[in-house]
Amino acid sequence: MFKTIVVGVDGREGGSDALSLAGRLALVNGGELVAVRALPLDYYVSRGGAPAFSEVAVEDARAELRADLAAAGLEASIAIVGDSAPARALHRVAEDADADLIVVGSTHRGRIGAVLAGDDAAATLHGAPCPVAVAPRGLAGHEWAPVTRVGVGFDGSPESRQALALALGVACSAGAEVLVRSVIEPAVADPEGSPDDEDWLERTRAAAVEDLRVALDGADAEVSGAVVAGTPVQALTILSERVDLLVVGSRAWGPVRRILVGSTAVRLMREARCPLLVLPRGAATGEPGEREPARAETTATA
Repeated sequence: MFKTIVVGVDGREGGSDALSLAGRLALVNGGELVAVRALPLDYYVSRGGAPAFSEVAVEDARAELRADLAAAGLEASIAIVGDSAPARALHRVAEDADADLIVVGSTHRGRIGAVLAGDDAAATLHGAPCPVAVAPRGLAGHEWAPVTRVGVGFDGSPESRQALALALGVACSAGAEVLVRSVIEPAVADPEGSPDDEDWLERTRAAAVEDLRVALDGADAEVSGAVVAGTPVQALTILSERVDLLVVGSRAWGPVRRILVGSTAVRLMREARCPLLVLPRGAATGEPGEREPARAETTATA
């Protein structure tokens, strides 16, 4: 499942929340953590700073990361990356480590207990080479609780099927229940009032129920599914209040196996009430993705 988890730790509240979520997911699936701190070393060098200054900055950042890990009660490899863009630093480390997951925190401007991805977190989601999880603000301040319910959005697309498979995998590892929501959006009213569309909702609901039944057939975890009418964001936000982790696929067009966040995921990044995990487009198709070579060195120590 999540054998290698890369987590962004910036020394602020969001970094602590990201560590807390990464630790919980690692505990569920037995994964190893890689804690990452990005430093704009190129900036200091361009300002005429001596190499010794860069070495001091790296050592200071490493010491801070060790302190953050100790405060969280976690063990992790440490990567200090010279990059002015934290998102790019996380992408590079994730690619080099062949990571299964990247974890980031929410901005401090969000409400406690809710996900609100800031600029760095949003940038991490766009173009990520693997799934990305966003921790809600204040998670580090809550007592660790077992993952008992995993929510997932399902619409029959390959991305949602992969999201369902991932949710089932997490649930099996954690002994948790999976709550699936398939959402029927209201049809645009026909100005002609065509009688052929009078039973549109019933026909669409029946098709969605059958599609969901087939998708859940043979599931290894305890699963409950429901087809509801409304908007995906509204339905999944309500679901997020009942689960410990919400999993969604990314539907926007972009490079295969790279997250390019669609409108539903973007809204959930601002409204979800629990940790949100977004999968990259194309993960379910098996199409190969291109790995971009890292353009700078990563300093790491266990």
